[in-house]
Amino acid sequence: VTANKRLIAMYGNEIFKAAQDKGVTVAFEAAVAGGIPIIKAVREGLAANQIKWIAGIINGTGNYILTEMRDEGRDFDDVLKEAQALGYAEADPTFDVEGIDAAHKLTILGSIAFGVPLQFDKTYTEGISKIEQQDVMYAAELGYRIKHLGITRKTPTGIEQRVHPTLIPERRLIANVDGVMNAVLVMSDAVGPTLYYGAGAGSEPTASAVVADVVDVVRALTTDPGNRVPHLAFQADALSDIEVLPMEETETA
Repeated sequence: VTANKRLIAMYGNEIFKAAQDKGVTVAFEAAVAGGIPIIKAVREGLAANQIKWIAGIINGTGNYILTEMRDEGRDFDDVLKEAQALGYAEADPTFDVEGIDAAHKLTILGSIAFGVPLQFDKTYTEGISKIEQQDVMYAAELGYRIKHLGITRKTPTGIEQRVHPTLIPERRLIANVDGVMNAVLVMSDAVGPTLYYGAGAGSEPTASAVVADVVDVVRALTTDPGNRVPHLAFQADALSDIEVLPMEETETA
């Protein structure tokens, strides 16, 4: 079980081959979008679909910087220093602000979505360090917001795999994902668009995904039907008898 997106993006093809040869599982939910279960959603929940494209805000540091530049009118360098002080950005922020971290994650998503080998070296990567305050201002005047997106799309001639700043109409849901939050928009042929939103980093969101992977691995270690995921997530004899409150006892604003 790993949360290391660089490891999977760079060496995943070898790791998965070795795991297959040994008959073991490699789980890496925490490697993409922190606590958002996007790997399970694409690989399992959308298994009946052909994925058309995926577009995601998959680096919280970059999203935080762009949000502050828009909302507070601050310059890139100023917000970056604050992000480092708050622990959102590393002392060397290159991977975050130049799109390398997002490219690692996008490489993994593209491989799962389209059934191709992991090819990080072919992912176009452009960061946000050249975005100035006037860019953000002009975008807003035109009704757009600048977001740093990872985009992978299947076309008749091949697969696009690119990370770069993108103009998004301000009324779109993904344009309103702010701060350090992540969001991944998946377009599929049967279900259409689905949006996955949540904490893309941090100790507890990452741990949430890691422990979920550990639970999955344990379930896979046995063929005992009792260890499968039950219909309501809990075994029938373990269902709680906690009371469902009548409306009169419900507290609201």
